[in-house]
Amino acid sequence: MRPASLIIVADRGGLKAYSVTETPTRGASLRLVEDFHITGSERALPFNVETSQHHVLLTEDWPALETETDHRIWKQLAERITRVVEAKSGEGWSFAAQPAIHQAIVELLPVAIRERIVEHVPSDLMKTEPAKLQSHFRSLQPIRAGASTASPARRKRAFQQRRIKRRTTAKQ
Repeated sequence: MRPASLIIVADRGGLKAYSVTETPTRGASLRLVEDFHITGSERALPFNVETSQHHVLLTEDWPALETETDHRIWKQLAERITRVVEAKSGEGWSFAAQPAIHQAIVELLPVAIRERIVEHVPSDLMKTEPAKLQSHFRSLQPIRAGASTASPARRKRAFQQRRIKRRTTAKQ
């Protein structure tokens, strides 16, 4: 997995973008580069019910209006993410959002931006502090020297085979 140069976390209320810099002694460090919050006016329904004298708002219309509002918020977040990722000329980026909105936002991103995503984390990490944020992204985890990517069962079998091989060579 290639490392991410940018980490973006989002929820219905906004997004935060962190620039990732690698340090040789301490590993990855995060620096906040974008902090965007959706204000109340963007969350509001498309019109004010009280001032609309010619329209009667039926209760059956509320789910459709809420869906439209959600779609507008997701589109606004996708546009902001596009601007941030285009401004940062790095290789890849990682994205974390609430599971309910993660896929919807990703689908609204342009294909060129979507293809640069290194890691998807369907989790709400907006309120997580940057020091603890790194533990949620595998692309930021340090690679341990000598660590094997094999499963524990495979490592155990390999160990047993080496032990048997040593015994047979010692008897000869």
